[in-house]
Amino acid sequence: MAEILDAILGKVNFPYKDYVLVLPGWYPTWLDPYPGDFNQRQVFAAGLHVPQLVLYIGKDTSGTLKSVEARVYQPKETVTEIIVVYPGSNGILEPVKSNYTFFRLLLQYSLSIRKRWGRPLLLHSYIVIRGGLAGWLLSVKWNLRLVLSEHWTIYDPEDPGYLPKRNPVFQSAVRLVFKRISRLLPVSEKLGIQAVKLNREVPYKVIPNVVDTRLFYRTKRDTAPSRHFRFIHVSTMTYQKNAIGIIKTFNRFSQHHDSCSLHMVGPYPAEVFEYASRLNAPGKILFSGPVTYSEVGAFIRQADALVLFSRYENLPCVVLESLCCGVPVISTGVGGIPEVINDTNGILIDNENEQQLERAFERMLNQHFDVNSELMAQRACALYSLESVGKQIKGVYEELLHRRL
Repeated sequence: MAEILDAILGKVNFPYKDYVLVLPGWYPTWLDPYPGDFNQRQVFAAGLHVPQLVLYIGKDTSGTLKSVEARVYQPKETVTEIIVVYPGSNGILEPVKSNYTFFRLLLQYSLSIRKRWGRPLLLHSYIVIRGGLAGWLLSVKWNLRLVLSEHWTIYDPEDPGYLPKRNPVFQSAVRLVFKRISRLLPVSEKLGIQAVKLNREVPYKVIPNVVDTRLFYRTKRDTAPSRHFRFIHVSTMTYQKNAIGIIKTFNRFSQHHDSCSLHMVGPYPAEVFEYASRLNAPGKILFSGPVTYSEVGAFIRQADALVLFSRYENLPCVVLESLCCGVPVISTGVGGIPEVINDTNGILIDNENEQQLERAFERMLNQHFDVNSELMAQRACALYSLESVGKQIKGVYEELLHRRL
C-alpha cells in the first residue's frame, strides 16, 4: 500500500508547505461530477489566497468499481485534489464495512500527505458527516484547529432527515464533531442558528455559496410587453424541490396566458416528466435533462424569472446564480432564501401555497414587478464571486491562526 500511495502522491505538483488540508463529505468525482460541486467552488475561492490540498474519500454506489481507485487533479495552481473512491457492497454489514474502509483510507492517505508536505496550517471540512468526522479524527490526532463549512438541510425540521429524527449513533457523531470545531461556516444565518441550537454553542460566520461570475453574468434581454416570457426552474426535481407543484400551478396559469413557457432544467425523476406529459400544454413546459454548470448559466441568461417552490432549503446556488445574471426570483421563503431575496430582486411566497405561486407568475408576466436588473447583478456579483467569498474564508483562517496569509 505504501508503494501505491507514493506512486499516486508522486504525481502531485503541490510545492506549498503552508496549506490547508480540505476534507469534504461531498465532492465531485470522475464517476459523478455533480455532488458537492458547490463545495468545490468554495475550495477554489479559498485557494485564491491560501493553497488547498483536497483529500476526498467517497464510496461508489453505482457498482462501477471493483477495487479502490485514486486520481489526482490540479484544477487551479493552488488547488490540488486527491480523489479516492472505493466500491460499495451489499448486505446487512455494508455500513460497517464502508465506514471501516473510509477511515482506513483516510489514515493511510493523510499520513502520507503529512509525510510529504508537512503538517497543514488548518483542517477545513465540508459537511458534518464524513467530512466533519474525518476532520475531527485528524484534528485530535494532529492537534490542529478544525473549520466546518455546512450546507446540509438536516438541521431544518422540514427535512425528512431532520437531525433529531436520526438514529442515536448519527446524532452522537454530529455532536462529536461540533465539540471539536473552532469555527462553523454555514451558508446562511438561519442554518447557523439551527445547527448551533441542535448541538452546542460554537462561533460561526456565514459564508455564502460561490457563483462563478465568468459563467453567470447579466446580458441584455428583450423587455417589450409583447415578448415571449420564459420562466425557468433549475434543480434535480426531487421531493424537496416540489417540481410537480410548479408544473401544476404553471399549467393552470398558462391556460390564460399564451406568451409564456416554463423550462425545467436539470435531471428529472420519471414521475415528474410523466406528470407533465399528461397535461395538455404542448410547447409550454419543456425539459432539458442533465446539463453542465456552464449550460445552466446559458439557460438562466435567456430566462426572465427563476422559479423555486422548495419545501425546505439552505441557500440554493441557483438563487445566487440567477441574481448574478440579473434575473429575478420567485421562491418560497424557506431556509436562508429570505436573507437574499427581497422586494428589489424577487417575490417570496409561502411553502406549498399554489395560489401565491400563481399570483407571482401573474405579477412577473405583467411586469408589475419592477426590478433594476443591472443593479441586481452588480450587487450579487460583488457578494458571491470567487474573489469575495475567498477573502471571507481567508479572514477566518487568519483569525484562527493569528497571522496574515
